[in-house]
Amino acid sequence: MGALACDAVTNVAVTGADFGGATADAHCDRRFVTAGGQASAFCQEAIATLAASQFADDCRQKHQATAGPGLCPRARVIAGCKLDKPTDDHSTVKDWYYDVSELVAEAGAEAGRDGGATFDEPVPRDVPGVARTCADRARYEQGAELITP
Repeated sequence: MGALACDAVTNVAVTGADFGGATADAHCDRRFVTAGGQASAFCQEAIATLAASQFADDCRQKHQATAGPGLCPRARVIAGCKLDKPTDDHSTVKDWYYDVSELVAEAGAEAGRDGGATFDEPVPRDVPGVARTCADRARYEQGAELITP
């Protein structure tokens, strides 16, 4: 998926959220960003949140990333981090880390250079790498536990 996929996803309506206490799942895929966004090798999902539409708006506005209803895609997932930080609405938040080697190669080919896409570093490449990311208190101040799909 290149820039066209990012352009095709504009306003994703998250149904059922923010109305009458209804909860919904939403995700923010940071691998796919629009101009001005910094790609990352993860997708964050909020499960059973009361603020799904706000979560999606923040995803697009703060990160220029791809927001959508439901959970993060599981294809090419290495592992994830379940955040220990409590949420106001008691939702569950998980960051799923992906093998982005194909995206990096594709972006490098499109740009005509060997460097590929610029993803936030470090990019975890295996389960132990994701485990180190989950244990990083600079990234997850209140902690996170390693999870597998």
